[in-house]
Amino acid sequence: MKRKTSRLVAWVMLLAAFAFFVYALGHPEASFPWGSGATYTLYGAYALLMLLLFAAPFKD
Repeated sequence: MKRKTSRLVAWVMLLAAFAFFVYALGHPEASFPWGSGATYTLYGAYALLMLLLFAAPFKD
C-alpha cells in the first residue's frame, strides 16, 4: 500500500471512530448484542490496525 493511501485510510478510520464515539455518547441506550469483552477486543483490533496504518509508511 502506498504511503499516501495508507495514511488516508488511517485518517478515515480515525474520523469514523470519532463519529462513532460522539454518536455513542448521545445514545447510551444503544448497545452491542454481545459482552463487553468482545467489544473491547474489537476496539483494540481497530485501534491497532489504525496505528499500524499510520506507522507503516515510516518503514523503509
